[in-house]
Amino acid sequence: MNTNGCYTKRSGVLDLPEVEAWNEAVDGSELLDGLSALLRRHVVLPLWVAETLALWTVHTYAFQLRSVTTYVGVVSPEKRCGKTTLLTLLSKLANRALVAANISPPAMFRVIEKVQPTLLIDEADTFLQGKEELRGILNAGYSQDSAYVVRVDSTIWTGLTKFSCWCPKVIAAIGELPETLADRCIVVTMQRKRGGEVCERLRKLDGEPWRRKCVRWVADNSSAITAAEPNVPQGLNDRAADIWEPLLALADLAGGIWPELAREAAVGLSAGKEQMSSFGFLIRHIQALFDLWAADKVFSRRLVDGLGAMKNPPWMELLKGKPLTEVWLAQQLRRVEVTSRTVWIDGATARGYHASDFDDAFARYATVESSKAPACGQQAAEKHQ
Repeated sequence: MNTNGCYTKRSGVLDLPEVEAWNEAVDGSELLDGLSALLRRHVVLPLWVAETLALWTVHTYAFQLRSVTTYVGVVSPEKRCGKTTLLTLLSKLANRALVAANISPPAMFRVIEKVQPTLLIDEADTFLQGKEELRGILNAGYSQDSAYVVRVDSTIWTGLTKFSCWCPKVIAAIGELPETLADRCIVVTMQRKRGGEVCERLRKLDGEPWRRKCVRWVADNSSAITAAEPNVPQGLNDRAADIWEPLLALADLAGGIWPELAREAAVGLSAGKEQMSSFGFLIRHIQALFDLWAADKVFSRRLVDGLGAMKNPPWMELLKGKPLTEVWLAQQLRRVEVTSRTVWIDGATARGYHASDFDDAFARYATVESSKAPACGQQAAEKHQ
């Protein structure tokens, strides 16, 4: 292994040897304190992210003791926001770290099957484009029960074999991750440093002592990690609860302030995560238009005009380059069993919707209060009063 803990190449074969455990017992709270301080020293991070990544680092040594492994998504609005630096730092700390800026689907599931690495994927915005198979592998790889692919293997008599795709992963991208992948991640958003913010360089960082301490603490607490059933904070949806649970288990065992810190981080970073759904935003903006127009029914064309007046709405990706039309809107709303019908408004008749048609959809997706309706909905309403 090289000095930063990443893989080395030996005769064309990846070499990810096991890390030797620290030679004395390790205090879990002190270990997490040290890791979070180290992360903040080298990278400018948003609130709660240093604590989350400290827990995730220890999790990379313990993921096999749980049924779910935690994904982290690292996104930024543009380049030079510190994503690559963060991945380099994590590669020095995480267990059996393998950094990839490009990887094919067969290479991914074969390397995971063979060496069970911690996979750090950079530039995902570039190499995930148009690669549905790769997205499918990533989507499946967080839960042990479903984290495998079946492929043809001529070396066995059945002709088919299962390959594991189960391992901890960090996935970094400029812009947004694909929606289904983001839903399986703790997503953190990096920003550029301000002029006065200074970080230490990584050149002299020796990650080996940290890796050895992680190995020792996990080994000493393996039974407790396996058996842990941590309380999950209210406000997390089911999937967010799944991906935070392994980290909460570690925080509880570490003790000190970490049980409280971990739950603050979970609520701060993931509570209400369904708001990131493009479709959820579409439903919310429809609710905003109904509320701001004080209407109990609207024509389809007016609803389309109102939505179209919104500037760069977060559901824009649902269009996939297609025009915003009544037909497109009807196709989207069928997903929540809302269909247009003939409505009468001020003596005119046309296809449209009653507000009551959306009762179930609003309850499930538009959980914000009407007083907090998106500003773009207000702008649209004002334009089309």
